[in-house]
Amino acid sequence: MKEILCFGDSNTHGYMPGIGTRYPADIRWSGRLGRLLGNNYHVVEEGMDGRTTAFEDEIQPYRSALGYIDPCLKTHAPLDLIIIMLGTNDTKTRYNVSSDEIGFGMEELIHHIQSFFRYNKARAGECPKILIISPVPMPQTGGDPEMSESSLRKQAELPGIYKAIAEANDCAFAEAGKWIGPDLLGVDSCHLTPEGHLIFSERVAALVKELIG
Repeated sequence: MKEILCFGDSNTHGYMPGIGTRYPADIRWSGRLGRLLGNNYHVVEEGMDGRTTAFEDEIQPYRSALGYIDPCLKTHAPLDLIIIMLGTNDTKTRYNVSSDEIGFGMEELIHHIQSFFRYNKARAGECPKILIISPVPMPQTGGDPEMSESSLRKQAELPGIYKAIAEANDCAFAEAGKWIGPDLLGVDSCHLTPEGHLIFSERVAALVKELIG
């Protein structure tokens, strides 16, 4: 059985826009993914609202992916594929970091993963393939006081930055903004609608088949 780790923020967790609770497993993309792939795959859902690539948050603690990735890998390894979609929360005004710095956070996360498997090969196995997905840019702030016009510009810059990082670090890359338009985002202009989750899961399933068969 092939093991897949879906590692992301609230859109991986399945946050319901306008409500704040979680979509059931048969709605959220990471839950649908396992059913689309079939019995020869096991999908682990590791989404958390507010998660960043590398930046700590005193208002919402434990959100840095760098601070959690090692115990997460210890819990779930060996793995065949890790799917990472992060970056939206990094653009919040309180972090005050550039899109390039968000890219640094993503690259450091990739290096942590590669290093973990390099030094734990006997128990964790070989380093899995890594798929980096740039999140859907928000078309507007949606009234979120944590976001600004600068946040939107940074989000729009992430696909190009992430693509270059993926290529430099032997990772696969996909741009979610090519799959999901503003009409598939909820009332907050950030989180996927049920139809958005469906389309997202179908696109990811096709990529999984390409990457690990």
